[in-house]
Formats: sequence, C-alpha cells, structure tokens
Amino acid sequence: MTEQTIKVDELGRPLLDQFSEEGFVDCTFRIAEISSDPEYHRLRLVSSHEGVEVGLSAVVRRGIRGGFDPAMDLIPEHVYRPAVEFHRSGPESDELVTALASLYGEPAARLRMVDSLSFTGIALHQDDVDMESQPIKIKLFGRDSDEEFERDEYFESFFNLDLVSGFVFWNEKDPDFRAPLIRGLSVAERRTPWDS
Repeated sequence: MTEQTIKVDELGRPLLDQFSEEGFVDCTFRIAEISSDPEYHRLRLVSSHEGVEVGLSAVVRRGIRGGFDPAMDLIPEHVYRPAVEFHRSGPESDELVTALASLYGEPAARLRMVDSLSFTGIALHQDDVDMESQPIKIKLFGRDSDEEFERDEYFESFFNLDLVSGFVFWNEKDPDFRAPLIRGLSVAERRTPWDS
C-alpha cells in the first residue's frame, strides 16, 4: 500500500499517524492477530501513539468484489452492508478514540470506544480483487442508513488492507467527517467536545 518505510516503536508497533500530511490524519496499524472462517477475517490491529498502545479489532467480509465496472460505474450488488465492523478490543481502543480526537485538534477527556460499529463498504477497484493475495482499498461509509441516523452523523473513510504485508491503513476522507466519526466511535452517553 505504501512505498515508504513504516516506522515502529521499540515493541514493533507502527506509529499511528506517521503518514498524516496536508491536513489529513491517516492511521497505520499492524495486524497483530488474525483468524479466519469462510465468511470473515477477524483482525486485531495495534499501533502506538505517544508511547501508548492504541488499537481495535476489525471484522472484514471475505470475497469483496471490485465496486466499479470498466466504465467506472458503480456495481450496486458490489456494495457490502456491512463490509467492515470495528470492535472495541479493550483499553487500547479507548486510547485510540482519545488519540484521534487529539489528532483532530479537539483533545478530549478520556473517551470510551463503542462496543462495535459497522460500515458499508465499496472496494475501489474495477476488477475483482483477492484480498488474501493483494492489497484492497475499501471506501467505508459510517452511519449511512437514513432511517437510523441523522445526516450529520454520517461519515466516510478509507480502509486499506494488506494482509500479505500485515498492515492496515485507515485513512481520512475529509476533515468535515471528524466530528461525526468521533461521535460514532465513542459511547453516546459520555459527552465529548464534539457534541453540540
């Protein structure tokens, strides 16, 4: 996914925001554990921010196919609901959400990550892609159901998975999605600077 060398801490954890630039916060994770069944890959993702372990678990649907035809038109049946789910894996997940708020310029008191959050996904490929043997770029859509959430709760990001190298790059789509992303990832009953 990247030609650059990945910087790691003394425990081999990648530095969380090392590829952030030009006003975007992009996150790097190492796949610390993986288990698979015919339908899903279950990943434990770890990183380091200011010397503290941050991370979460991710469940990724297997068999995701390229989302676009040769004319670059969307193939509706290749939109997956859900494609990826994030799960709280422990205190490191709370540290991750708190670190993200800080990186977004809104440091918050300690936040707690929600137990789980699912994303609709589209693979940003024209041809079929085999995530077991090649990198896959998935555009994620959070809280995209009009029936369940207000439109100001909606957010997008990119989940770039490279099982061969053992890394995930979770990249920001647009800084305007920062507030809804933090609200979506943190437990609702705890107020954050992102709440109005």
